[in-house]
This record gives sequence, structure tokens and C-alpha cells, in this order.
Amino acid sequence: MSECDVELGPPHLTKFERAVIIGVRALQLSIGAPPLIDISKIPNKDPLLIAKEELERGLLPITVKRRTQSGREALIPLECLVKKEREVFGDVPRLM
Repeated sequence: MSECDVELGPPHLTKFERAVIIGVRALQLSIGAPPLIDISKIPNKDPLLIAKEELERGLLPITVKRRTQSGREALIPLECLVKKEREVFGDVPRLM
């Protein structure tokens, strides 16, 4: 089994996971956390847009914890989910 095998849930980020990650990261940015991307060329310094761009580039050091009702758990690095998402969807624009 490779490091990026997703055993639990879909092999990509769910809409809920995506929303939580972007929201939490935007909150961090809004209270002074340093951005992980160069924002000098971004005209709108909106923390939500910066957080979304960081997520799309796979720069966030986050691990997603998925659980089932039976108690099974899986820890999945965010970079694996972003990588699998690109393999499945390519450059298709996402709604969120």
C-alpha cells in the first residue's frame, strides 16, 4: 500500500472538508498568520481567496481525519487528497 492510498471515503476532498479547511486557514490568515504563497501579485488580499489558492497548490501542512460510524479512522495527508483530486478531475473548475 502506497503512502497516498485513501482507504476511507472518496479519494478526493469532500465539499465539507474543502469548506472547513479553507475557512480555518482564512481565519488564521485574518488574525496574522503568514501566507504560504506570494501575495504581492494578488490584487485582492481577501483571506478566503488566499486560503483557497494555498489549498489548490497543495501547500497546507494538514492531515484530514476521516471516521466511520463503526469507529474506524483514517489519517490522510492533504497533499494526497489534492493529488488524487487532480488525477480524477484534472483542471476542471471546482464550485468551491
